[in-house]
Amino acid sequence: MSPLLTVTHRKGIYLPEADLWLDPHFGVERAFISHAHSDHVARHRLTFSSELTLELMRARYGVSDSSSFQALPMRQVFEWEGWQLRLFPAGHIVGSAMLHLTRVADGATLLYTGDYKLRQGLSSERCELLPADTLIMETTFGLPQFHFPPTAETVAAMLKWVHETLDDGGIPVLLGYSLGKAQEILCALGDAGLPVMVHKAILEMTEVVAPLLGKLPRYRLFDPAQAAGHVLLFPPSGARSLALRKLKTCRTAMLSGWAMQPGAKYRYQVDEVFPLSDHADYPELLETVETVCPRRVYLVHGYTQEFAADLRARGYEAWTLERADQLEIPLENIVQKTALAPESSQMPESGEEVPESFARWAQVCALAAAESSRLKKVTVLADYLRALPQEADLPLAVRYCAGLLFDPASPEGPLNTGWAIIRRALQELSGLSDAEYRTLSRSQADAGRTAFLVLGRVPLTPEPMDLQATDQFFRALREARGPVPKAKLLRERLVTLSPHTGSWLVRLMTGELRMGSKEGLIEEAVAAAFQQPADAVREAAMLTGDIGHAALLAKDARLHEAAPRPLVPLKVMLASPEETAADIWQRLTAAEPGAPAQIWLEDKYDGIRAQLHRSATQIEIFTRDLKLVSAQFPEILQAADRLQDEVILDGEIIAYAEDKKLSFFDLQKRLGRRDQADLFLPSDISVRYVVFDLLWKNGSSLLEQPLTQRRLALESLALPAGLSLIEVHQACSEVEIEAAFMAARRRNNEGLIAKDPASPYSPGRRGKSWLKLKKAFATLDVVVVKAEQGHGKRSHVLSDYTFAVRDEHGAHRIIGKAYSGLTDAEIETLTEHFTSTTLAQKGSVRTVIPDTVLEIAFDSIQASTRHDSGLSLRFPRIKAIRTDKGPEDIDTLAYAQKLAGVLPA
Repeated sequence: MSPLLTVTHRKGIYLPEADLWLDPHFGVERAFISHAHSDHVARHRLTFSSELTLELMRARYGVSDSSSFQALPMRQVFEWEGWQLRLFPAGHIVGSAMLHLTRVADGATLLYTGDYKLRQGLSSERCELLPADTLIMETTFGLPQFHFPPTAETVAAMLKWVHETLDDGGIPVLLGYSLGKAQEILCALGDAGLPVMVHKAILEMTEVVAPLLGKLPRYRLFDPAQAAGHVLLFPPSGARSLALRKLKTCRTAMLSGWAMQPGAKYRYQVDEVFPLSDHADYPELLETVETVCPRRVYLVHGYTQEFAADLRARGYEAWTLERADQLEIPLENIVQKTALAPESSQMPESGEEVPESFARWAQVCALAAAESSRLKKVTVLADYLRALPQEADLPLAVRYCAGLLFDPASPEGPLNTGWAIIRRALQELSGLSDAEYRTLSRSQADAGRTAFLVLGRVPLTPEPMDLQATDQFFRALREARGPVPKAKLLRERLVTLSPHTGSWLVRLMTGELRMGSKEGLIEEAVAAAFQQPADAVREAAMLTGDIGHAALLAKDARLHEAAPRPLVPLKVMLASPEETAADIWQRLTAAEPGAPAQIWLEDKYDGIRAQLHRSATQIEIFTRDLKLVSAQFPEILQAADRLQDEVILDGEIIAYAEDKKLSFFDLQKRLGRRDQADLFLPSDISVRYVVFDLLWKNGSSLLEQPLTQRRLALESLALPAGLSLIEVHQACSEVEIEAAFMAARRRNNEGLIAKDPASPYSPGRRGKSWLKLKKAFATLDVVVVKAEQGHGKRSHVLSDYTFAVRDEHGAHRIIGKAYSGLTDAEIETLTEHFTSTTLAQKGSVRTVIPDTVLEIAFDSIQASTRHDSGLSLRFPRIKAIRTDKGPEDIDTLAYAQKLAGVLPA
């Protein structure tokens, strides 16, 4: 048995033993060109091709130096430096050829198909296959779903559509590439008796090969003045030409094998699609391998990995030339290759320098994401914002950089276009099955990277879109009702963007820009762009509730005009934790001269921090993270409706049952409910709003006033039932603080908030004017039982850990899940460990050998039906990896129940 020929791929297919390149895209010493499409043509010192391919290249590309070409007649043996070359028809387009290569010394053979099809074409010779030891074949349509209908059936459907369009007074426009598909379409129209007008590029190519074709219709150069009543034949690039748009009555149809994919009409933005292809479909690919009987198969183009896996399952040695073959799952290789790629790999290949274009915004965000230095990120964003030519573009660009689509105070509400709609649009564009999309999406755990990969598989027609048009698109998407219209709008927009720009559109829609920006980065960029203090920009953004409006104020040096607005939530003022009463007394009384001789103390409730806004026309409730939760607490809205003033209040929502104060765990169930019928019944659980600060009243901000004055203003309000004023205690020593703390614990509250009575309200800041004292909670030693893939920059590691304690029988009982507290290096180490100790995997969640002990800190522990332990931790976080402990050393369920004050079942 002769040895196999060596085949390599170095930016192209290369046969080192013959020193011969196959269809290279760049100039080389010696090359074989299978056909005259532009992506297979370059200038080489010596080119082997068929005689007709040479003639087409002369006509199409002006090739004049015949000395650099060796045109080979079909089927004849050509002897060359110890090799025998023979060309055979490939059936792809006119003149396309396969190369059969034999090494004379030992008889080793190789067949290179180039682009080909086995079925008889209308404008090309039927393909002829020869046996070979090594087969190099293209697999453009290498999935089982690509089983093309008979050509006669497709042609009949196309002619029916053409006649119907003409009968309706329209002008049918058939789209096909100027060399190959266009001639196939002309032959299909040959017996239809219809006059045809063709694009100039199609006319030039057809004139070269017309003598070799069968019966053709009457065709002539396109003349828009006489186009009515004709069938127009254009290349796809001319589908949106001004000449066609002016005709107004045109209907377009794309002829392509990709018509087999769902959503092809939307992807090509045509009225109809027909699966007429110049490539082999899936059954033909299998027939090719069976006919050639190779000992080894190399695959190029299209679904190489999927088809290689298919062939290996059938007993053939099959490999891709363009990528490594590591996994058998469709898409998996592409996914793994991209998952670890740096963000810069998704940068656009060419810059789009129009400052106000959305593509430019996406490019800037990618540049910022690629920078590791915060200062450089700020510089990139500031330079971009400063260069925007139109003032109206500035708030849009800044909001988008902050991951916002609209002014947060906009009465129209959010986009309401979720993951399901984005997924639907991407699948309709790409034709990916549910399983394929899930594989891709789960591996990335990032909407932007998933969209980038999906859009990279789709023929796109990028068009300019500025920021104003982007805003109009988002508004139209918000106003659309139902998933079908929303998905339609989205896919129609995505098809006009590059994969890079489209991926950033999806990132923006999902609020996951992943620029590596921390809170305040955009404010710093605005400040740098317009030479304003960063703190002033932050305060303006907080007060107005809109960083876009704050940017306009910064540009005009009017930041001092920023003020709170009702229905625009403010970031709440936060309290810094202290360990002891002595620490609190020291902090508030000895920090500086003039410190208060006494401090104010308020109970720290175990509820939901909430801001209540009442304007003349509307009442809303916002959580500490600025989320709207009004619908979940209708009784508070009803109570607030009886207020006499317009106000912004800061306070806590707490729950009671049978006059007993309940915990956050009981109250939080409300936050996930949308249907009011599911809410707690008033007879079972009552909700109250305890007010402890007044931030705005009847058009005036109280933020700068001292706490004592705000309290007086608060006490002047006539609070209705359902709203109550928090009780204030005063302490003149650390002993009194400690006594107040114990009293608060006896009232079943978490602890104390200590306040400087002279302090202003500082939204979003955790200073030393407010301090909190809480009872320290014990930690738990637990064992990890499941590890899950992270998100964003942690999408390539296992960073989310489900953990358990042990019951009296030694069985593991899940008690919580945590993903914070470890360093990147520790997570990398655990990822390697859990990958090697995986027992089972479902999606992105791995069940692992329970051998890793973590020390978990938490705020509180309560009874819960969420886990099989019957308990749940509030705000769990990893304190340490306990390498000194084994699974037998973890804490027991009984101990956790004791901490929770829960009796064992």
